[in-house]
Formats: sequence, C-alpha cells, structure tokens
Amino acid sequence: MSSTPGTTAKTPTRDLAVDYYRVSGVMLIVFGHWLLSSITYVEGTFDRENPLVDIPWTQWLTWPLQAVPVFFLAAGYASAVSWGHWVESGKMSRQDWVRRRLTTTLGPTAAYLGVIWLIIIVAGAFGAPGTVLEYAGWAVAMQLWFLSVYSMVVYLTPMGMALHRRFGLWVPAACAVGVGVVDLLTYAGGAPYLNWVNYLFCWGAMYQLGLAWRDGMLRGWRPVALAAVSGPVLLALVLIGPYPVSMIAIPGQEVQNSSPPSLAILFLGLTQTGIAASLAPLVHRAMSGRLKPILSVANANVMALYLWHMVPVVVVAAIAYPAGLLPQYPENSAPWWWMRLVWVGILAVVTAGELFALLKMRRFFAAPLPPIRVNAPARWTELSLLAGVIMAGYGISVVAAQGFAPGGSVSWHAVILFAVGSALVAVEPRQVASEAGGTEASRRGPAAG
Repeated sequence: MSSTPGTTAKTPTRDLAVDYYRVSGVMLIVFGHWLLSSITYVEGTFDRENPLVDIPWTQWLTWPLQAVPVFFLAAGYASAVSWGHWVESGKMSRQDWVRRRLTTTLGPTAAYLGVIWLIIIVAGAFGAPGTVLEYAGWAVAMQLWFLSVYSMVVYLTPMGMALHRRFGLWVPAACAVGVGVVDLLTYAGGAPYLNWVNYLFCWGAMYQLGLAWRDGMLRGWRPVALAAVSGPVLLALVLIGPYPVSMIAIPGQEVQNSSPPSLAILFLGLTQTGIAASLAPLVHRAMSGRLKPILSVANANVMALYLWHMVPVVVVAAIAYPAGLLPQYPENSAPWWWMRLVWVGILAVVTAGELFALLKMRRFFAAPLPPIRVNAPARWTELSLLAGVIMAGYGISVVAAQGFAPGGSVSWHAVILFAVGSALVAVEPRQVASEAGGTEASRRGPAAG
C-alpha cells in the first residue's frame, strides 16, 4: 500500500501516482522486450536479430523504454509507507518485516522458476535439441536479474531507513558519487569486475530516492531542478563522455549502461525521478476517477506480468514460425516494422490469456513462500535470513546471466542455491506465527505497501 504525501504512517492511503508509475514502468519494460525480440527462422533454425546493433538510431528508443529506475523509485516509496505502518508503529519487528517482504517476492519467483525448470527437464527428456532449450531458456530468464537486486535492497531497507532518517537526500547523493567513482576506477583505472558494485549503488540510489519522496523531500522546486540538471548531464555523458546511447546493454560494447548500471543510466533515472515527482499530483488526480479500478487490477497483477511476459515470446515463435504463420521481411524495411507491431499485438493477446490462467491459479503462482517455523532465537533466524538472501539472489542471478539451460541442460547448482536460499529466508521464530501483522503483510506484493 502506498500513501499520498502528508498522510501518517498509521493510516496510509494509496498514492495512485506511485501505482501508475509501477504499472506503466513494467509495461514499458515488457513492450521493450517484445519489440526487441526479433526472432528469425531459416531452414529449421531459430536465430535472432538485434535491432539495437543493426539499426543504431533505435538505441535512442531505450531512453523512454528503460523504466527500471522508476520501478526502483516506486518500490522505495512503497517500502517507506509499509515500514512506517508496520515497523515504526510497533506492529511488526524489523526482521519480520524484511522476511515478509522477501517471501512475497520469492514465492511467485519460485513458482515461475519451478515451472520453467520442469518444462526444460521434460522437454530434454523427450529429445528436444539442446540448442533450442538453451535459446528458449535464455529468452525467459533475461528479466530475472531485477529480482536478485531487488531482494538485496529490500534486505538492506532497515539500514536504508536509518540512514535516510539521519542524512536524508545525502544518502542517494552518496550512492551517486559511488557510481561515478566505480565507473572511473573501472574504465579509467582498468579495475576488473568492480563495476558490478554499481548494481547496489545505482539501484540503491533510486530506492533511497523513493524513501525520500515518501517523506516529502521531492516537492516544490526540487524535482523540477533535479530533472533540469540531470537531463543535460545525461546528454553530456552520452554525447561528450564515454557512455553509449543505448540504456540497454549491447554485446561487444566496452562500456555498458545497464549491465552493470553506469553513471549515465543513473542520470537517466534522476531525470525520470524529477519528472515523475513533479507530475505525481496530476497523475494521482487523473487516476482517481474511472481509471482507478483498472489501475487496481493492473497493480495486483504487475508481478505476474513481469515474471511471465517472455514465455509467450517462446511459445508464439515455436508455433508460428515453423508453421509459416508469420512472414519474415528484411530488417528495418517498412513491412518489417509493421510486423514488429503485429508481433507485439499477438504477444499482448497471448499474455492476457496467460495472466487470466495465472489469476485462476494464483494460490500457487502468486502465493508467498510458506513459513518454516522453528524454535530458535531471533539472532539465529537473522543469520538464516541473510544467508538465504545471498543464496537465493545468487541463484537467480546465475539463471538471469546463463539462462535456464546453459549448454542445453539445467544448471543444477542454480536450482539448489535458489531452493536452499528460499527455504532459509522462510525460516522464522515460532512465536512470529501468532503476530497479527504477519498474515496481512504476507499477502502484499514486492512493490506494495
């Protein structure tokens, strides 16, 4: 649940602008993935084109389509509302809040991973080619990196809230400086792998801005000034500096903006933050009328859309291309662009049916991880929570980087890491089971309050 500025933590109400940004952000990400999933089928072999490489001007399209910064911003806002309502009011312990938040994320994630892994195993057993399994497993795993980073920033929310209460906007500012220093050491100093730290610095900065936004620190002239300054800096980093135009990683480029995140994508996020916070009151009013029920339904299913939106890509391609149902035209030709829109439309229809089926089975596909209650003191379950976040997050990141079937077979160490990590996250002291807050909190999604 989110809240409008000025409400108290005891009686939070929804800020429809935050809900809208969360839903529209995911929809933009989905649209971008679909638009860029240009699959080819020649002489019985699947392959793919990369429009960002083959049609360089399309790299500018990644600026409005790269909505991950706004999603972290909205997640931080919603977490601040939830933290104030449950923890600062004394209704729930810090550890319990973190655990409930994580289990509502890892539950649907576990269902998704389990289903895809099962399909890969069964398909392999029935003789599906390893190259097909590898490509399909990659396509339906590319979006999962977000969940690994999100789980870590959620785990660090207690620290983030403490720092926010003490230092306010200096916290995201320090994270931004960290991104710049890491980029400098990586690209000027040649330090290998150091820029992976920017997954935490960059997206942590956006999450902290969400906390600050909830507390009214992005009102009045501040968001306007933030956008007015960040926009030109972003242009300078791209046009004059070493950063590429594309805000989505392109194979072969020495400097990437999203994998790991760079200073350029951070300033894109800062620009988006300024615009989003400035327009929030107008968006809230616009969503308060007839659109409110639609927004509510979309917000309740946004996690399912994010997780499952690439499955229709594989299903439609596997059926339509071998059957000759989808014509293939030269890349960047007018018919090719029209087919891109037809492709997106077909995927939208198939995904709508997929989400309807998932809604009917939401007890399995949307349920949080069931609690594992043990007779242990809180300090021990704190250790299991930390170990679980690390293991589950690493398991997810392995799948996101390598796909579900690297080399044509399931990566069993990723399966084990995720399964054990998720179980450790679900471990809680037995006395928690009787707390009234736990049941209600467990029903909330990862970006809900």
